[in-house]
Amino acid sequence: MAGVSKKELLDFLDLFDQELDRNIVLIAVGGTAMTLLGLKASTKDIDFNIPSNSDFKEFNRVNDRIKPGVKIDSWPSNIIFSEILPEGYVKLTTEYRTGLKKIDVRILSPIDIICSKISRFNEADMEDIRDCIKYASITKGHLAKRANQYSRVGSDDVFKQNLKYILENMF
Repeated sequence: MAGVSKKELLDFLDLFDQELDRNIVLIAVGGTAMTLLGLKASTKDIDFNIPSNSDFKEFNRVNDRIKPGVKIDSWPSNIIFSEILPEGYVKLTTEYRTGLKKIDVRILSPIDIICSKISRFNEADMEDIRDCIKYASITKGHLAKRANQYSRVGSDDVFKQNLKYILENMF
């Protein structure tokens, strides 16, 4: 599957916006967030965190109805991938102005993009982490402190080992 460019992502959101029955908040995460930030030319799939359970249900209702033809992953509440986002993560997101009427698009903060990629930590994640560190001028101390606020469904040992590698080798 070819990647989804920023324009294609915004076109997709426009189609979604037209089908929604009410306003919702979507937080772009992973490659979707990085594409909106201009750090990647495209994303292989579309990933959103949806903080409100009612927004999550509305989003999935429309997704099931329009069958957009691209892989879309969405997570409710404060979950993305296998990570549980710390309290207050929504306050650290930034608004992405789209002109959409019913969708408030937000972008996960670069530090949270990094923390959400630590457990998996494949080659693409390493590149994304480097790009976020540079883009947001993230320091070792800031990353270590924020990472310690995370919990996960997966292995804490793997997370800690990967975080140690990042702190020792990417700054």
